[in-house]
Amino acid sequence: MLSADRLLLAIDGINMTFDEFAHKLNGYREAKHIRMGRKIVAAFAHQEMDFLKLLLETLEQDEHNRYARLNGIVIKSALHSLDPSYPLLDDDKVFITEYLYAIESWTWFELYLFCNTMPFFTDQDLLFLGQELLGKSEEFRNLLQNTLYIKNILLNLISEMIERKKLDYIPIFKKELEDILTPYDVFEQILLKFLVYVKDFIERNGKNKKEIENFIQSLELLNNEQLVALLRMKLTQYELTLRK
Repeated sequence: MLSADRLLLAIDGINMTFDEFAHKLNGYREAKHIRMGRKIVAAFAHQEMDFLKLLLETLEQDEHNRYARLNGIVIKSALHSLDPSYPLLDDDKVFITEYLYAIESWTWFELYLFCNTMPFFTDQDLLFLGQELLGKSEEFRNLLQNTLYIKNILLNLISEMIERKKLDYIPIFKKELEDILTPYDVFEQILLKFLVYVKDFIERNGKNKKEIENFIQSLELLNNEQLVALLRMKLTQYELTLRK
């Protein structure tokens, strides 16, 4: 059996990335749980709650499949993010927390799970896992897909810190994100700027709301209706956070 380092050298020797090698190894087809993950993310971006619930029903029919349950938890997290009244079950909180703690070396799949299930974690677990990830971020940057997940994780951590009013931790995650963003990360730059506005919104008791609304309106020039709608929805949710 090839050791991990020799395997990477062998792949490099045939002029193929690790992602491409894994794709070929799987017969040029994505695994079932990966395809499901893509559907979930797309449905969330379009705020298609009915479709998300339909996907959840499909996964719950395969209740003994660990990946089905994990993706089911991702769907529940997405539903909760779109509608904060959607309940998060304690059994799911325990399952996802124990799963991620049990995996010593995370792959892209664990990054995907952590990125998309943050509402399930306690403050302590979220901060611990987030800060542990910062210490290992260099390890994940060898693959483009992992780097993309790290950026999204940091954005989601900042968002969660805002919703939980743990504002003192935001500069840690913000600095790490700024260090890895490139001029080509336009979408991530937009989201980070929005979150910085929202942090000020919480700290200033909502006094810069008009400034945020103008920023969101300026994004209409990008012709991305889903992004504009999502940010407006999130601003409404952050207003509720301010009133708590």
